[in-house]
Amino acid sequence: YEPLARKAASDDELHGVLRKMLAELKLSHFGIYPKNLTAEQINRETGYAGIDILMIDGLPVVNRLDADSPAAMAGIKAGFVLTKIDGKSALEMLKTFNKSLAGRSISDAVRKIYNERHLEAQLNGKPGTDVTVETLDAKDSPTRFTIKRIQFTGQMSQPFGNFPSQQIHFESKRLASDIGYIRFNMWIMPQMSKLRTAVRELSDTMALIIDLRGNPGGIGGMAPGLAGLMLSEQKSLGTMRTRDSSMDFIAYPQTDPFAGKVVILTDHGSGSTSEVFAGGMQDIGRGTIVGETTAGGVLPSIFDTLPTGALFQYAVSDYRTPNNVLLEGRGVSPDITIAQTRKALLAGGDRQLERAIELIRK
Repeated sequence: YEPLARKAASDDELHGVLRKMLAELKLSHFGIYPKNLTAEQINRETGYAGIDILMIDGLPVVNRLDADSPAAMAGIKAGFVLTKIDGKSALEMLKTFNKSLAGRSISDAVRKIYNERHLEAQLNGKPGTDVTVETLDAKDSPTRFTIKRIQFTGQMSQPFGNFPSQQIHFESKRLASDIGYIRFNMWIMPQMSKLRTAVRELSDTMALIIDLRGNPGGIGGMAPGLAGLMLSEQKSLGTMRTRDSSMDFIAYPQTDPFAGKVVILTDHGSGSTSEVFAGGMQDIGRGTIVGETTAGGVLPSIFDTLPTGALFQYAVSDYRTPNNVLLEGRGVSPDITIAQTRKALLAGGDRQLERAIELIRK
């Protein structure tokens, strides 16, 4: 790869060569990313549509819409199939995008994640600009919407070392008087206080559902922090091993921990720290996993800045669950496997969440 790197005519071209070289490792958590942006830059440069995409049977399906988002206000519904963005075929866009991934050793799960995020990136853009979205509705009739992107006004995390600022999305509620539900988009530090508060507020329920679907991970040390809110005695969620040392993810029990059932929802988009939490809680018998196998990308990593200003992410250790299972390339297998369907989304349902509730009731 050195001759290719020397011939690179631009930083972007050089970064492409480096990405191909790193792909030879066939491992997660190795990558080259654009220079870190501040929270202010992200807010200024990224307009927000409010659509979450899920690949179902090879089609990009609207999985979730943020309440009061431009997409929701325009009339787009969960279960609609995304067919075009600004007149361009979504499937053709993915076909072109996947050509750029050629030569990179990635799993089917990770490829699905990349495809979902790529389309979401096309839906977002400069605040105040319009994006035309074409879909197939519940009757598979073509529908067309014009959405005006808005600036994300929610909370942003602070950069953590070279870990860039991230949007913070958090949701906690009672699905019924006796079942609590918590969902958050990433394992980033501002979420920890929200998680503590939510678990405490839902402490009188018989069960908690922790929704990690689409959560790609983040700061690994947060996993035992959340687990400690649900444990009555000290436990390890697994071990991180470097070349010459090891460190356990120790979860220390907190005062008056939640004592009810814990059900964890996962899918192909649950990665990294989400897998540490899910795999660890499963192994110690404290959580039941419902949904689909996770991404299988569980290598603790760090970021360095290259001379070009780009970020270089690289793994520094592996991770094994309490039962000594290496999750890299394998993922966490659910106790109850159930896939999401477009039919359920169109009906306003959620098969995986409904199965979790059924499990709790039984």
